[in-house]
Amino acid sequence: MTDSTSDGDRLELLELPAEERYVEFLSWAMRTGCVWALRGRGGFISLSDDEGHVCFPFWPDAATARASATGDWSDCQPESVSLDALISRWLPGMSKDGRLVAVCPTPDGSSVVIDPAWLLRDLLEDDAESRDGFTP
Repeated sequence: MTDSTSDGDRLELLELPAEERYVEFLSWAMRTGCVWALRGRGGFISLSDDEGHVCFPFWPDAATARASATGDWSDCQPESVSLDALISRWLPGMSKDGRLVAVCPTPDGSSVVIDPAWLLRDLLEDDAESRDGFTP
């Protein structure tokens, strides 16, 4: 699915507070049917939060993921992950392995770090609301 929003408009998302980026991430994921990760030579990248938890970062679109591909991630490329794969494989697997999700991290490292089960719940709630004709 595509959207007519320009990359420049999407990059403004990175200037929002982390909680607002999270809400936008949920909305964008539901509209487009995918999220984006960064993939390098060794596979998908991960990071550690302030408490040392391993987190897998996801962004709502390729432009915001690409904008975060700096420093150690400068050789990484955005890769889409279908919402179906995120819900059915990624999040349950991350939960089982004790990993967390970093939602829409910015180049300076700020993000919402969340348990995959909570993100799954929020995505499923958004999906149920959209099927009921709910529009925020």
